Amino acid sequence: MTLIFVKKQLLFALLVCISGLFMPSCKTGEPLENKTRLTNEEKMVIKLKSREKKKNIAEYEAAVKAHRKNQTESTQKMMKEAKKQQRKNNRIHQRSLWDRLFGNSCNKKSSTNF
Repeated sequence: MTLIFVKKQLLFALLVCISGLFMPSCKTGEPLENKTRLTNEEKMVIKLKSREKKKNIAEYEAAVKAHRKNQTESTQKMMKEAKKQQRKNNRIHQRSLWDRLFGNSCNKKSSTNF
């Protein structure tokens, strides 16, 4: 009796997973980007911008690291606790798994979305 029940559960789980693959997602309706050829100058500009962006990110991370290093031990502990509490509070506002998987609310807010 239980073996049949387990088989039915596995079959149902398999069907749910397979149906999830064929459901339309938010990205399905977006048009593909135009694949135009870029000139060498445009490629160089893009490379320079990406290098500058990476440099800015590295500088920011170094500044944040230096700032945290300057804090006292009690302040660092308090910041760590605040970060944990923030994660707990943000989990409440997360949409349900069912709504994220099957709710087609890409452009509109669903009832569970805050």
